[in-house]
Amino acid sequence: MQTILYHNSSGHDAFTGNLKQKEVHRAITLHPVKQHQHMYRVHNYMKGLKIQELQQRALALHRDIANMMTLLGHRSNAAETMMLGSNVPLFPDKMGSQMFLGDTAMLGLEPGLNKFTPRSEGEVLTWDFISRSLYSAGNTNPRRRIESPLKEGLDDVVREVMEMINMYSKQRGRVIEYREILYGYHRLSPQYGADYILDLLLVYKKYRGRKMTVPVRRHVYLQQQFTGLEIRETVDGEEVHVKPHEEEENDSVHEDPLESHHVQSTFREAFENGLLKIGVLPGALSPHETKKALNKIRDKVINFILPLSGRIDAFQRFLSVYEDVCLQDDQKTTLMLVLYPSLTEPLSFSNSINLMQRLQKKYPLSGIYIVPASGSFARAEALELGAAKYDDKVENLLFLVDVDMVFTSKTLDRIRTNTIKGKQAYFPIVFSEYDPNFSHEGATPLRNHFILDQNSGYWRQFGYGIVSVYKSDLKSVGGFDTGIRGWGKEDVNLFDKFVSVAANFSVFRAADPQLVHVFHIVDCDPKLDDVQFSMCRGSRADTYGSVPKLAQYIYNHRDQIFKFAKYRKHQEPPS
Repeated sequence: MQTILYHNSSGHDAFTGNLKQKEVHRAITLHPVKQHQHMYRVHNYMKGLKIQELQQRALALHRDIANMMTLLGHRSNAAETMMLGSNVPLFPDKMGSQMFLGDTAMLGLEPGLNKFTPRSEGEVLTWDFISRSLYSAGNTNPRRRIESPLKEGLDDVVREVMEMINMYSKQRGRVIEYREILYGYHRLSPQYGADYILDLLLVYKKYRGRKMTVPVRRHVYLQQQFTGLEIRETVDGEEVHVKPHEEEENDSVHEDPLESHHVQSTFREAFENGLLKIGVLPGALSPHETKKALNKIRDKVINFILPLSGRIDAFQRFLSVYEDVCLQDDQKTTLMLVLYPSLTEPLSFSNSINLMQRLQKKYPLSGIYIVPASGSFARAEALELGAAKYDDKVENLLFLVDVDMVFTSKTLDRIRTNTIKGKQAYFPIVFSEYDPNFSHEGATPLRNHFILDQNSGYWRQFGYGIVSVYKSDLKSVGGFDTGIRGWGKEDVNLFDKFVSVAANFSVFRAADPQLVHVFHIVDCDPKLDDVQFSMCRGSRADTYGSVPKLAQYIYNHRDQIFKFAKYRKHQEPPS
């Protein structure tokens, strides 16, 4: 009654948390489920487990076919053309068909750590070491906490291993309980799946005959096999469906021969190179439908909102980039400048207005606007002022940008693709340049800001200031906290809102190589609160130079650094 007909005593909160529990997996009934949405959630979870079970059975069948092909003296990659009898193919549907059952040459391989054979030193797959923390050579942080995806994967693997070990525990009068992972290794093979080597601490309990409880260790080698690759064509997150007769009609009437040949040759090359070898390619859109879908995305108008106070040189550079990329190329964009006066650059206010007016006269139909603001500069307030100018009744795509950014038309394409109304906001990870006077050792740096390497800059993994989002979605989470004044913090606050507050909404976060933050010296106001001041100083330190460059500088200037350290030590008051 406690396990088969499982009753959760949490009341109204029953089964609202993590469902990956042994009680949930063992039971045939779950009680009580008080909320209908959680009933659907439990149902979906159980269906997911059933899908995993069927996928595992399909893998086992592929392995049986591969073994039989080998025993019969055939190559496993010939299974697709194998005949069971006269006009009875083993695989009725061929690769590329929606009903294709999978590539036995790939899926039929027995589990093992040597499926992938590297052909050069650079192709060797390295392992991450797992203990209380995660240690990996490929990450700049050599020791870090185990990330949530890997932690969840380990929990799933351990649960399945324990279920296999205890499958016949009742007949044998014993049970083995899991305690912890003492250590382990993990790697990911993009072609085959995830590999694990785990050293588990278990407890062996024998309750029939001579009873005993003994701690034991078990070394396990595991592989999570990748299965088929599924391909869908979507526009703004919605799957595009084309009926067969519509597809034929579109092909015959509107098909561009060059485009059709390109599409066909692209997929043919992908199949030949093994990129889609294990995949299923459903009925793809015709070139005409594909072009219509792409045009729908390209027709989105991107509304730039730029807060500014002073920084006239940086503003001139930004306007030059905006003119080259957006205006001269007839991109569907608008630019709204939220302009604050500057105490350090009194003339910058009027000069910035003159620059905008000059651009307005040159491109009268381009949609260039100025919103004057008063008081001290506050980025959160500025962005809210800019967003308020756009009509709530129109689907306005907002791109909240910084004056130090340079970009290309490819960035605009990614903004339009990755921002989906009511479903997804786009927080690109920008590339931030180091101090060119330090990173280039006094030499004149190259003017091409899109040459990315470890000595020219770094990815701002913890920067959330550049964001693309629809106005309605921005309003739904409450917008910016206009009480935040001074440098920073408003972007992190908004990101947290989208992650934690917005239901059924995702955040798309990815590096954009054509979105670059040009270096400038960061001035941290001592009047900022402690959190903002610490964040500002950290950002300023990050932009000084790369770790190898800093190490080389310290090595080459040891005497001066030791001399300064000794001077600094004597200047500090005694504690």
